Amino acid sequence: MSTHTEGEVKRAVRDRYAQAATESSGCCDSSCCGDTGATAKDISKSIGYSDEELAGLPEDANLGLGCGNPTAIASLQEGQTVLDLGSGAGIDCFLAAQQVGATGRVIGVDMTPEMIERARGNAERAGLTNVEFRLGEIEALPVADETVDVIISNCVLNLSPAKDRVLAEAYRVLKPGGRLVISDMVSSVEVPAVIQGDLNAVAGCLPTQRARYIRQFEDAGFRDVRVTSETPYPSSHLLEDAGVQRFLEQNPVARQELESFAASIAGAHFEATKG
Repeated sequence: MSTHTEGEVKRAVRDRYAQAATESSGCCDSSCCGDTGATAKDISKSIGYSDEELAGLPEDANLGLGCGNPTAIASLQEGQTVLDLGSGAGIDCFLAAQQVGATGRVIGVDMTPEMIERARGNAERAGLTNVEFRLGEIEALPVADETVDVIISNCVLNLSPAKDRVLAEAYRVLKPGGRLVISDMVSSVEVPAVIQGDLNAVAGCLPTQRARYIRQFEDAGFRDVRVTSETPYPSSHLLEDAGVQRFLEQNPVARQELESFAASIAGAHFEATKG
């Protein structure tokens, strides 16, 4: 668990993703993800997006920030209302909008003004009228009670310092029988203490121990909580992150422990239902 205050974590996350939103190359430059040479498209394909999906997106929607493709397993239907927690530049909202059609509705919520501005610009340029983006925190969603059919999220819940409140809010806005379908980072071991105190690493999305994550869903009231699939997450995406690199420069003795930890990380798809 992070040793930083909730406010410190939120500011660090907001600053990080504001930078990603305003950089022309999104996440994939040396100041955000490490100088890996990977493009946003490369990263997205490695975590489950198809060439066809990526080709149909607005030009600036894909920043290579996710750890899975929640829309691939959401089984969305025409006419549904979908909510994306931490919608970023809009990649999953735009994919969801194609599936729910003109009679459906997609709402993206993000706490970073720069991301909201970029996402709204993408939607306007693409002429999409069934997508809207709202500025707000996922711990206090600007969404009415029981109005959403499906909630999706992509590598965002682990960024919240109050995941219990996020899940309570998700439960509140879902209709009875509504579903939560998310991609996020999990590990088989706890986050090493040597990295929990590094704010840059925390803002880069550290995983949650798998069993604890499932228990948090259940504690919020969700039923049929399950991990539907897992894919080993490339350890380079963590180890070559600029924040982690700075941490290792200051703490070289931690490298072996962090390498073992990174090898245990997976991108997991979770599904749960509101009772």
